Amino acid sequence: MSNRAKTILLLIVDTLILFVALSLVAFSRKPDSDTGLFLSQHYALFAFIFPVWILIYFIEGIYTLTTYNPANLSISLLRSTFLSVFVSFILFYFIPSHYFVITPKTTLILTAIISIPLLHSWRKFFFLYFGMENQQQGTLLIGSISTLELAVDELLRKPHLGYRLVGTLTPEEAINFEPPKETKLVAIERNLKNSPELYKKYFSLLGSGIEVMDLAKFTEQISGKIPLQSIDESWFIEYCGHIESRSYDFYKALIDRLVAILLIIIVFPIYLIILPLLLIVHGRPVFFKQTRTGLNNKPFTLWKLRSMVVDAEKAGAQWAKPGDARVTTVGKFLRKSRLDELPQLINIFKGEMSLVGPRPERPEIIDSKLAPNIPFYNLRHLVKPGVTGWAQVTFRYGFSQEDSAEKLQFDLFYVKNKSLWLDLLIIIKTIKTVLTGAGQ
Repeated sequence: MSNRAKTILLLIVDTLILFVALSLVAFSRKPDSDTGLFLSQHYALFAFIFPVWILIYFIEGIYTLTTYNPANLSISLLRSTFLSVFVSFILFYFIPSHYFVITPKTTLILTAIISIPLLHSWRKFFFLYFGMENQQQGTLLIGSISTLELAVDELLRKPHLGYRLVGTLTPEEAINFEPPKETKLVAIERNLKNSPELYKKYFSLLGSGIEVMDLAKFTEQISGKIPLQSIDESWFIEYCGHIESRSYDFYKALIDRLVAILLIIIVFPIYLIILPLLLIVHGRPVFFKQTRTGLNNKPFTLWKLRSMVVDAEKAGAQWAKPGDARVTTVGKFLRKSRLDELPQLINIFKGEMSLVGPRPERPEIIDSKLAPNIPFYNLRHLVKPGVTGWAQVTFRYGFSQEDSAEKLQFDLFYVKNKSLWLDLLIIIKTIKTVLTGAGQ
């Protein structure tokens, strides 16, 4: 079963479980008279409420199988169900009374309490069943050690994706190795230089019932990032060298500007409160501007609310780090709440940035530390930089060259797979990041 089909299965069964939990509560609390009306009122109301719960579960990330870690299942269900109940209480006050004449707060809480162990048990069964050997595809991996380590780590944490390792080989080991009979998939690195005999041997497996695919693509599917050691220039020509959809660029730019205008109108009253407070507490300047690298490596001026002390980089450009003494007390709040990013709405409106894209970096850091040491770094600028991005919602805050190399793998995933759907997914995940206070 494909991972897309597994996700649909999760959605369907989760919805059924929520209604089963509601039914158990409703039948235990039904009045002696007019039971049919009582039950129909509850089912009608929760048919509206439960999709909101499913959306919150989606925001939590439990339907994104390639990036979700089953080890976080318990805390994910508790956190998302608690938030679902909280949002439901709020919705009860906004639903017109002539549509729904009941606001079953006790039933709501009891349904949540019952649904948590049911959902947890179902998920445990799901991960266990699809992690069984007979549900997995025998998989042989051939490539560089760093990519093999990445792929193995992902597969060990996510057996539910349906792959069982039958071997991991370097190119030197693979040339004289015969794939075991249980092999159904071979993922081989594309940039192995001077190995025509190796390619000939494993590509001859095509048509024998064994699937052969690019190791970079396989690793992308199970991790949500592009392994740098498994790609070369031909990868960029194949996936990023042409414009696949001009309509995507048009609609993305249109949505960016419309959302920017809407948010500017919404946050204007907030700024009438924040700016005087920052002026009193922080002093001048309230705003912070800095040159960043944008689309096609062109520089632009990025605007933020100042969250550091004045002259924070008088010793030269440097990354912010956890516990950075240069960040003020108010600045910590601005960063956690992402309020410091709001002035970038002007950058979005001007077309210099997008809502979603790789975070823009400073030219001096790119030229001195990143581009000379990280292959293909400047090719993240094939798309507009964003306020939030795939790397921001799937990786921690970066503060070193090593972190930048890791984040580049996520950025390249976005460059390759950019779409309005992926943009929406990133925005949804960003909501979770802001609500949970993750990042910096």
